[in-house]
Amino acid sequence: MLAEIEQLLIIQNRDQKLKELNSDIDRLPLEETQAKERLKAANESVSVAEKSFMENEISMKNIELDIDTRKDSITKLKVQQMETKKNEEFAVMEHSIANYQTEIDSLEDSQLELMEIGENLNEALQNSKDNLSKNQQIVDSELSIIEERKKQITNKIEELSTDREKLSTDVTPDLLDQYNRIFKSKKTDAISELINDVCSGCHMKVTPSTASSVRSEKAVSTCDQCGRILYI
Repeated sequence: MLAEIEQLLIIQNRDQKLKELNSDIDRLPLEETQAKERLKAANESVSVAEKSFMENEISMKNIELDIDTRKDSITKLKVQQMETKKNEEFAVMEHSIANYQTEIDSLEDSQLELMEIGENLNEALQNSKDNLSKNQQIVDSELSIIEERKKQITNKIEELSTDREKLSTDVTPDLLDQYNRIFKSKKTDAISELINDVCSGCHMKVTPSTASSVRSEKAVSTCDQCGRILYI
């Protein structure tokens, strides 16, 4: 094997590793976004639960005010009953008191229902908060791992890039440029093994003259079909 081909194979190995690492690091923002989206969903769940709980509390407060208002009205009517001397007025007030009391009974029934609903909503709220707390811990751990992976991958990319640069000095500029163009074009490998006169890159048979040139190992030869650099 030509010395430069052997050197290019090492460079190609570095390039393939760099490609994988760059692909890995490109996926990290998506993983980070997905982790944060899970946390966002848990936060939204807490917000919805809190809103439902508070709305129920407000409804209970409003009913309590309505009950107090009617109780005040009953108290005033009873005072007026004590002051009136007319049976007709007394009877009208008694009827109003009875109506207010009926309304109070109905409001208190609604209040009890809302209290029961409130207990369920409070339980749902606590469950949502517990779920958020668990998700927060999981997401924090995931984000920490992602950040650590990012650092490790970045360091590895720097190491491989430095190594590749050193290796490139042992290859002629023209051949290195040719290799770089092919690798960029194929996005996989720029150098392929010739097996039984077939390029292992495109799986097509080369011409007899190309096969002979590769076997002679006197000059760099390329595949007639895909343009990859060949070796045996």
